[in-house]
Amino acid sequence: MKNVLLVLVISLLFACGKRSAETESTAYDMASAPEVAAESAGSSDGLTATAVSSEKAEPKDQTKSDLTVSAPKLIKNGYLTIEVENYNESRKKIKNLVLKSGGYLGNETETNETYRISNELTIRIPASTFDQMMEGLMAEGIKTDSKRIEVQDVGEEYADLTARIEAKKAVEKRYLEILNKANKISDILEVEEKLRVIREETEAAQGRVKYLESQVSMSTINLSLYKTLDTHYTPPSGPGFFTRIWKGLVEGWESVLSFIVGVSYLWPLWLVIIIFWFWFRKSHIWPFRKKTTL
Repeated sequence: MKNVLLVLVISLLFACGKRSAETESTAYDMASAPEVAAESAGSSDGLTATAVSSEKAEPKDQTKSDLTVSAPKLIKNGYLTIEVENYNESRKKIKNLVLKSGGYLGNETETNETYRISNELTIRIPASTFDQMMEGLMAEGIKTDSKRIEVQDVGEEYADLTARIEAKKAVEKRYLEILNKANKISDILEVEEKLRVIREETEAAQGRVKYLESQVSMSTINLSLYKTLDTHYTPPSGPGFFTRIWKGLVEGWESVLSFIVGVSYLWPLWLVIIIFWFWFRKSHIWPFRKKTTL
């Protein structure tokens, strides 16, 4: 009896093991079926299969929040107006100060007037020396008329552009892989057009990034310096000599015209005088009438 029970238990264990193996084999076949179907579909159209696999393997694009900026991206612009004691000497000192700081002078406009000499300078210096340069320029003047500093934070735009460039490079790489596997001319032309658009957008974004980097690395100071030559100078309050002569001639002629016009308004009086003159001549009262001799 014990031997019969032992045989039955062994048979049950063997049957359970066989069913488990069949179940695992069936599950494996079901799991591998989509992959086999995809491979068979891919063999008929290589470009489509490659594009699908590329879309599945597409990495997530970086966003502005994923990027960590090592340093603030700040664009600094300064506006300063100072009065100097010695114009030529101060001009040389300012130039030497700018060159020592690693900067350079840009646009320059010098104006010489009767009572003042002035100069408008555009100074480009490294951003790290901006505050020091502003203090040095103010120290060179005997009076500071105005001072203004503008700071623009472009860190968000810089991070956004960087993320866009990385994403477009990844898309370009995938299109290049598709282009290498394309067989049809229509597919090749379509992929090349996509690559052209992506590369143009990437180059535009890279150009903007380089511009922002140059503006961040180099700050701008718009300096206006001047020296007053004669503090007691007063501009002429009236017109010049020839202007006054011309004005007198014009006003004299207008006075003559005004007199003639005024006389013309008295024509009734002149008419009465003329009539009275004729009547007086014909009468015997006229003293200058010639006497007739008999």
